[in-house]
Amino acid sequence: MPASTAKDIMHPRLSLPEKEPGMSLVNKLLCSYPGLPVVNDDDEVVGIVSEYDVFDALMNNRTVHEFSAESIMGCGHKEHEGVCKEPVSVSQNTPIDKVLDIMYTQNLSILPVVESDRSKKLVGIIARKNIISALAERHFWPEHEFQKRA
Repeated sequence: MPASTAKDIMHPRLSLPEKEPGMSLVNKLLCSYPGLPVVNDDDEVVGIVSEYDVFDALMNNRTVHEFSAESIMGCGHKEHEGVCKEPVSVSQNTPIDKVLDIMYTQNLSILPVVESDRSKKLVGIIARKNIISALAERHFWPEHEFQKRA
């Protein structure tokens, strides 16, 4: 059985356009994901908006009518400040163990999945719950893959 990859557990494309206004953005974040990738007109990932980013805007006395996805988006991790030049993402062929490592070490709640390392076109999204759901599926994540991590 070949190693599982990001495309095996990702949810199909969910995203926010860069110009998504605050109220619409908040409504889209009512989905079961704690954040969503932000895409440009070419569907390339340019950032991530999380529930935390909305809280941060509110704590800075901004109303939902005063922000858009591009004005509050980050790169996906809390250490980022300023303009996002390289949002955190993985290609659809990234092995699951690498996805897990990235999400764990960078404390990410969501991770955009792009076509390839060269193309940043969004194809899906992985949340922590996608990984946990994969663990619950019998034989999805073979025990020998865990043994490699030890």
